[in-house]
Amino acid sequence: MKTRTYIFEAACCVLFLVFGVTGARSQAQTSATEAGQLSGTLRTAFYFEVIYPGGVLPDWDRGYVIHHENEENYSPDTPMVAMYDATGTRVRQGRIWPEGAGSVRIRRTAASREGAILAAAWAIMQDGSLQHYIVKTDLAGNTVQTLLTGSFGTERMCEAQDGTIWTLGRDVHDGKVQRESEVLRQYGFEKGLLHSYLPQVSVEAVVPPRSKEPWFEPSETYVRCGKDKVSVYLEFTDEYVEVDTSTFELKRWKLDMTAVPQEKASGLAVTEDGRVYASFGPSWMGGNIRGLYQIEAEPGNPIARLLPVAGTIKLLERGKQAPSGTIFRLWGADGNQLVLWRVDEPNGAFASWVDVIHN
Repeated sequence: MKTRTYIFEAACCVLFLVFGVTGARSQAQTSATEAGQLSGTLRTAFYFEVIYPGGVLPDWDRGYVIHHENEENYSPDTPMVAMYDATGTRVRQGRIWPEGAGSVRIRRTAASREGAILAAAWAIMQDGSLQHYIVKTDLAGNTVQTLLTGSFGTERMCEAQDGTIWTLGRDVHDGKVQRESEVLRQYGFEKGLLHSYLPQVSVEAVVPPRSKEPWFEPSETYVRCGKDKVSVYLEFTDEYVEVDTSTFELKRWKLDMTAVPQEKASGLAVTEDGRVYASFGPSWMGGNIRGLYQIEAEPGNPIARLLPVAGTIKLLERGKQAPSGTIFRLWGADGNQLVLWRVDEPNGAFASWVDVIHN
């Protein structure tokens, strides 16, 4: 696969990061016992082919790292996606080609329950129209299912237990954002759109200095499919959302950001037993705290708490190396284990499997 040259995600090029101290030291001292503590590292994996300075951060889902090419592709026989297992071994390549396409580009990837590839972005169809799409491959990497989503572009996605696809994205028609359209959607390959939630106007926020008007960017949010729920983190409004996949009821909480006043989430995970975790770190707003938190959302309480995991909350200081154990990113959950990227793992491992030990 071709080496990509466009820029790695903003904070990813340097593992020993430099941040300004904003005086939030007392807030970094939140009690770290309520959400348990991490075990020692159970195992590690390396992904040198896809994680490197100057590259694009790959997707992680269900224990797989999925790396996609950004170039526009004109051939259905050209592999554009590589999937790596939990040992760092490449296990398949995906030939992404929606039915009826003339050329395709990939924006987002994920893993199916069977370990096949899911991919989404846009395609120029043979009739000249532009269509957004979601496709699924078989285990040989060939596209076997296609779903065209019209003007709705997927930025985050996951596959639920029933095989449906949950997506976060935006509806852009003729270059104009449809602010009344829902950003969270459930699709089935056979029936198309099944459910939709959260009109864009309800998840927008003014984000100086980026804009003076309400704005929403789905690539900076997260969606994860659990055993009986879909979990969503909304960056711009600092909210956590759950959809019950049996009743399709949506619940929405405002996150208590007291412990991380200027930080934003850099990863979201839902474990097999239903616990929800997020990694937080400095963002475009500033901030100087990195840490791992469990999201505690209770029915009837409009505020969800961020419970720190013991020993993971680190204060970053300008000109100094990040403290030992600093979590750069929460990749996700593998069963009840969490998979982390920590800046000082031995030999530069990019993924570490750990347990969260609860009292």
